[in-house]
Amino acid sequence: MSRTHRLTFAAALLGATLPLSSRSALAQDSSEADENALGTHQKNIRVDLGTRVQFVGNEGLDPFAENDVLPQLALGASWGFFASDALSLAAVGGFDYGATSSRARDNATSLDLRRFTLGPEARYHLFRVLALTARVAPTLTREAAEVSTGIDSDQQSVAWKFGVDATAGAALELYGYHGGTSRKPRLWVTAEGGYGWTAPHEMIFEPIEASAAPQRLTPLQFDDLSVSGPLFRITVALSFK
Repeated sequence: MSRTHRLTFAAALLGATLPLSSRSALAQDSSEADENALGTHQKNIRVDLGTRVQFVGNEGLDPFAENDVLPQLALGASWGFFASDALSLAAVGGFDYGATSSRARDNATSLDLRRFTLGPEARYHLFRVLALTARVAPTLTREAAEVSTGIDSDQQSVAWKFGVDATAGAALELYGYHGGTSRKPRLWVTAEGGYGWTAPHEMIFEPIEASAAPQRLTPLQFDDLSVSGPLFRITVALSFK
């Protein structure tokens, strides 16, 4: 083979090798980018279990509680549906349940609260395992107050009240996988604080059951109840895709 032929062959071989190596390098870079991307750290389904504590200074709560602290069981679920760089959005639904009891005018009293929440949440990842959160969500609360009168059927006042929760906090990944493409579950702990407002409940009591016994001559009178005040929520969460 002449020198000219050898040079031509080498040039052809080099020309064929370069595109292959370029494609290999691009594929490797793409794979590393996918691995390092947030991926399922942002777009996922997450379920939460924890507690919500609210501080209610309203005097309407006094007949039904020993103090101004209302602890509640907090359940939640969210769907992260949008992501752009470190920012993501999720649709969040929640259910809080709590009950408290006390005595008023020598009568046993109780208050049952069931709150439903649905709204958007913004999440911003400072790091792969740490995201700041912010949420403003409408709420619907069933408030059931009961008084045991002792002379006739027990009295109750039940109402559904609209409200809103505004909170901010953080979510920390306790256990997970580095790759953003991993679909394996991740374990998080979340903490948030803010303010919850609920429309006032006019406490108009009615007998729970009709009775032939003499009825109370004067109706029960309590201050209007407004379950509003500062709150914080702590949950353990599991996300998956």
